[in-house]
Amino acid sequence: MDVVLSLHDFLQAPASEVAKVAPQTIILTTGGTRRAAALAGISPTTDEYATFTMAQMLSCLQLLFDHGIRYIFAGIMTEANYHEITPNYRENLVRWTEEGLASSQALQQYRQLNWQVRLLGAHAWPELAPVARRLEQEIPARRNGPAVWFTIATDPDDYWHLVAGKIIEHGKFSRSQVIRAILGQDVPPATLYLGSGKPQLLISLVPPVLIGKLECYWRQHLGFALDKATLRHILYDYAYIRNTSMRDKTGRAERALHYRQAWENPPVVGLGTRLGPFWYPAPISPVPDPLNEGHPHG
Repeated sequence: MDVVLSLHDFLQAPASEVAKVAPQTIILTTGGTRRAAALAGISPTTDEYATFTMAQMLSCLQLLFDHGIRYIFAGIMTEANYHEITPNYRENLVRWTEEGLASSQALQQYRQLNWQVRLLGAHAWPELAPVARRLEQEIPARRNGPAVWFTIATDPDDYWHLVAGKIIEHGKFSRSQVIRAILGQDVPPATLYLGSGKPQLLISLVPPVLIGKLECYWRQHLGFALDKATLRHILYDYAYIRNTSMRDKTGRAERALHYRQAWENPPVVGLGTRLGPFWYPAPISPVPDPLNEGHPHG
């Protein structure tokens, strides 16, 4: 039987130990890059904003790869970004993406880190097609991770068009074959969604063809900000706390009687409050465990 580490030990364990229970494929969203820059004293309308965000991005992705994750799909632009009317925003966004993701300096960093990097969705945003081509030409494909796909969309139907086009082109085939046709390699479906901000899912951030049994978490870190302790708390929950399935459920329902107050007075996950123009989650009080069971924390 596998030994389940206590939360304390898990937080202190070598990354190689944590990697044993980490998902292979995750979906990462990064809302709030402009707020992160503002809090750091950087104007989100300047080139310094792009440099700041790129540095955070590299640090975040490296932290995830260091903990055993092999494939990351990082949503960096949605249809909301595409249709935003803030003066000069879209023009700057295209330039910052080109200079940030596919500059000579960025390409050199990817090579040094031994990452595969791709831009997915550029078929719908022609100004970004040169970025996708340069990444494909300059950064070789890898049979195994680490690999990151930065995803962009201009419309919720962008990914449907991409999937439908591959099916029409190649004929009827399985999901794994569709993934291979789109990505050029075999990638297991995502089993962890590391979102940000509001608890919501957008098709432009979560391509349906990639969805496995997706365990979802929404952090309130801004942009690519992510610290090791937060990541390990999430991975611990993913590996041990979420796993409540039982093949033999004899007597399982009756055990709810020990936690009557929790089930009869439940919270609603997702309720929030407003912080000026922003949403923020409302606090949820912890439920006491009368039997001190059901959690492997020590």
